[in-house]
Amino acid sequence: MSVPRIGFSLAAALLAAIVFAAAMALMASPATAQGGVCPENPDPVDADDPNVIVDTPVDGDEVTSPMAVEGQARVFEANVRLTLFDAQGDELVDTFTTAAEAGPALAPYATTLEFDVPGTGPGCLRVFEESAQDGSPVNVVQVEVTLVADEVEPTPAATPGPPETGTGILDQASTFFPLLVVLVLAMLLLASTTFAAVSGYRRP
Repeated sequence: MSVPRIGFSLAAALLAAIVFAAAMALMASPATAQGGVCPENPDPVDADDPNVIVDTPVDGDEVTSPMAVEGQARVFEANVRLTLFDAQGDELVDTFTTAAEAGPALAPYATTLEFDVPGTGPGCLRVFEESAQDGSPVNVVQVEVTLVADEVEPTPAATPGPPETGTGILDQASTFFPLLVVLVLAMLLLASTTFAAVSGYRRP
């Protein structure tokens, strides 16, 4: 096997190792994108003449429990429905409040929603009117928010026990193995390239 072929093989192996390490890093990093958490809107409001308006919160707000919800509505029997979803689409809250008037003009409404989430993450607030015909959501407004988990008071530190054997080493090995592979292959590639250059220089 010629030296150039060896160098090419090592370069391909190095490229594969870099791709593998990058994939591992992406899998280990937490997802931060928030867009798209709201389900498909079944019946958006008329942008020119909305029957439901949400003033608080607005898209991108970080909210804690209880979350204040305020706005204006012109809905059947003044009933304003509210549903809060988490990032998985599960309902955290499903309730209603009442606007100051049933119409024909927009009337203010205000309420608070209490929720419980295990950790901070994206959520979706849906405010709408129930159809007088079949109860389906109409005049729907959806707001994407970040649900902030309640702070948990730290517990007293426990008395340290005997150190665990093996676990820490395995964890570190799984973390640094891709980097180690890249470094070793880079050294091999450098050695191969140097050897090829020297051989070419010495060749009569």
